[in-house]
Amino acid sequence: MPGNLLFDLIGFSQPKDWQDGAQNGGELPDASPSCEPPGLFDISPAFDWPVSPDYQSNLDYCKGLKGKNADLLIREFTLADGRRSFLLLVDGLCSKQSAEQNLILPAMQLKLGGSPDSIPPLRQISSLILNTELSEQPSLSKGYIAALTGDLFLCIEGLNVGFVIGARSIESRSVSPSETTGSVAGPHEGFTENLRTNTALIRRRISDPNLTIEMLQIGLRSHTAVALCYINGVTNPQLTDRLRRDMQSISVDLLGDSGELAQLIEQYPLSPFPQIDGTEKPDTAAAEICQGRAAIIVNGSPFVLLAPATLSSMMQVTEDRYQRWTYSTFLKILRWVAFFIAITAPSLYVAVVAYNPGLLPVDLLLLSAANRINVPFSAVTEVIIMEFFIELLREASIRLPGSISSAMSIVGGLIVGDAAIRAGLVSPLLIIIIGLTSLTSFVIPSYELASSLRLVKYFLLALSAVFGIFGLTVGLVLFVSQLCALYSYGTEFTAPFSPAYRKGFVESLIELPIFRRDTRPEYYEPIDLIRMK
Repeated sequence: MPGNLLFDLIGFSQPKDWQDGAQNGGELPDASPSCEPPGLFDISPAFDWPVSPDYQSNLDYCKGLKGKNADLLIREFTLADGRRSFLLLVDGLCSKQSAEQNLILPAMQLKLGGSPDSIPPLRQISSLILNTELSEQPSLSKGYIAALTGDLFLCIEGLNVGFVIGARSIESRSVSPSETTGSVAGPHEGFTENLRTNTALIRRRISDPNLTIEMLQIGLRSHTAVALCYINGVTNPQLTDRLRRDMQSISVDLLGDSGELAQLIEQYPLSPFPQIDGTEKPDTAAAEICQGRAAIIVNGSPFVLLAPATLSSMMQVTEDRYQRWTYSTFLKILRWVAFFIAITAPSLYVAVVAYNPGLLPVDLLLLSAANRINVPFSAVTEVIIMEFFIELLREASIRLPGSISSAMSIVGGLIVGDAAIRAGLVSPLLIIIIGLTSLTSFVIPSYELASSLRLVKYFLLALSAVFGIFGLTVGLVLFVSQLCALYSYGTEFTAPFSPAYRKGFVESLIELPIFRRDTRPEYYEPIDLIRMK
């Protein structure tokens, strides 16, 4: 039957039935005195307005909360036994036509018995409505919130419970390659903004019956759905209990992204270093869950959080597991070398050139002096000017459209750098050092860690500008001390280096052959340590 004709037959096409305010130029009709709003909706978790057997009181409550919301639709209809009912949904979060065909039409044939021996209403409704997500909801306020999140809420006269039917049909982008994490080997698909799509991507890779996906809601006003994923019998229950408790204790209006959640559950929120890891690749999340970690998926965010986090885990990529162990070992060592170059190269240049030139070989000392003979600025000023330019170039390349940013980066780097050398504002040696520093910062897999190291770089630069090599040494000691003082849900951030775990220390620097990766990391304290026999 055509959709429009079907709508006309049961009065579904007219705005007065749905009360979507489409008539009168989009203006809502005047509310009757019996439909006065019950006041502001109490968003506190303890608030509960129960479903009443009185149909009119339930309807007035929902109409009062609806107010001027044009996208919130209320559809009244009658069951086969004469009971009045209404359906509550949000247009755009679920399909009106689907609700019409799959719920209202079957429900209009429903006859609920009134005797104690009659079949329970839930079973009768489930036998007519072909939907796997059907549950009773005794709270009218919680049923109203369920409708706001994309479900259908059905209320029937004479019953002291409502029914929540899962019918979300939110438009979202399809699974596509990760835009922030590049890889050559392994799967290329990335997470999306849809929570159910993301849980399915993990479930497709881990078909273990012990894989647990718990659903939570965070945000007093947003009611953002959050999924906690772990393997029961592998992940330490103390870790999952603490994550669950920390997330349930969050009292915030809106949770817009997983980055906000990471900052809310970190143990040291004032530290410049991240204590929660993240990834946009389903294969990485699945591998880390099997290692004994827990994954947190936030609806609306393509980045999945991983806890606990360590410095070693943020320096690894899943691609290492897919390649020959010899080449993966080379790449691991290369990343650690890049890690130290990214934070020390500018500071070391300033300390040696300005304070301790005797540390350089004679040939290199003469070359450095010849390059700087016409430079009017000190070494510190040189570095600050070039680092400021690089930061501007980095931000511009991120904010500009993709088709322009790459060309802008190349043109800006070449032209401005060459012009600065020709004008005698900076030395050629400094251009090489700043370029090397920028390249090595991009080698670090974790964007959050790389951003923190950029701040550490400036801290070391300030100490080197004042105290030379001594200041750089003190700065590195303070940097390492701060890392050693951090914990991520009971795990030392610097594990397996400090405290030292023999096998974990080796695996952080060398990618073992696949037949030697037989145990999970001890510092995650998994229940089952053996991963391969």
